[in-house]
Amino acid sequence: MISLDTNHQKDSHIVWLFGRDKPTMRIASLNDGEVKTDYVDSFRDRLQLDSLNGSLTITDLRISDCGIYLGQIINTKISSHTFHLTVYSFVSPPNIKTLASLVNGSCSLTVECSVANGREVILAWYRGEERLSQTSSSDLSVLSLPLEIKDHDGDIYSCVAENPVDKTATKLHTEEACLKSGGMAATTDGTESLSLCILFTLGLIKTQRCPKHSP
Repeated sequence: MISLDTNHQKDSHIVWLFGRDKPTMRIASLNDGEVKTDYVDSFRDRLQLDSLNGSLTITDLRISDCGIYLGQIINTKISSHTFHLTVYSFVSPPNIKTLASLVNGSCSLTVECSVANGREVILAWYRGEERLSQTSSSDLSVLSLPLEIKDHDGDIYSCVAENPVDKTATKLHTEEACLKSGGMAATTDGTESLSLCILFTLGLIKTQRCPKHSP
């Protein structure tokens, strides 16, 4: 849920418009104390327009709610307030698939990390704090990133998935992986969250971020 405030003045007429790139579609209005929020089916039963201050509240946020919102206050003159709304899904914990092999008594690991893709998701491999590689794509439903680990020295590797408002990681302990795998494939994963978080900006300066997701 998020509220967009216009600093509405008493006895003003207010109209709320929405659009992905340009706000041209009327979604709510307040006129002579009468509130109307059923203009668009996709917003039906999800909009609340405060008759006292003109603020618009959007509940049950969806990815399709991303776009530009324009609140127009109409009395002796017209004043406008523009809001840019971006909705992100929480990032799922990455899955790591491991294949260990013994060469001359030394364990080598071939690992592949994968995660469900989403808006602006980046998938990366880390050794400690050092980023080794990363990938992203707006076209794929699943991101994957392989890594070869030879002559390991007990370092802890992490596969990290993140977007602008959330970050999750799955750790890989190389010694433990060699002992457990024994030349067989093994998978490390986590539990996916279906919650949403948002990035909200007013003009170019005001930003609000959602609470940190707990994996």
